[in-house]
Amino acid sequence: MRPLPPTQRPNWRYIAAEMVPQWCSASARDMHYAILGCEASLFGDTGAATMRTSVISCGGGFVILRCIRGTEDDVETALATVTDVGGAPVALHPFVTSGTIHGLKKKIVICSLPSDEGNCKIGENTYRILRISGQKVDLVQQGIKQTTALYLNTDDLEDF
Repeated sequence: MRPLPPTQRPNWRYIAAEMVPQWCSASARDMHYAILGCEASLFGDTGAATMRTSVISCGGGFVILRCIRGTEDDVETALATVTDVGGAPVALHPFVTSGTIHGLKKKIVICSLPSDEGNCKIGENTYRILRISGQKVDLVQQGIKQTTALYLNTDDLEDF
C-alpha cells in the first residue's frame, strides 16, 4: 500500500497536560482509557472517534496527547473532567498545544526540587517536599496506614 500524499494526511496537534498530583504513576494505557471514557461521556462515541485522541507519553508528572487539528478545545474540555486514572485520583491540567512534539517539548519546563530542601517539619509531623513551583509547595507524609498530602504556598510555610 502506498503512503498518502501530504495533502491527504491528517493534521495532528499535540497537547501537554500536567498531572496533579505529580507523583501519581499511571500507565499510558490507563490514562488513554480514562481520557477516552471522559470524551465518550461528554461528546458521545462519534464525537470521541472524530477527535482520534491517543496518549503519546505519560510520566514525570506530564501527559502528551495527540489529536486531530480543530478538536483541541474539545480534548482539553475532556481532560478537565478526568478525575480517576487506574483507581488513583488524578486531575489533568492542559497547559500548552503545539503542531509538533519537538515544539511541545521545548515549552515544557520541568521544575525540580531544590537540593537543600527535602523535609519540612510542621508541628510534630515531618513532611517530605515533593515539588516547589512558583508559590506552590506540595508536601507528603508517609504513614503506616495512609499517605497524607498537603498543598501549601510559600507564605504558609513561613508561618511554621
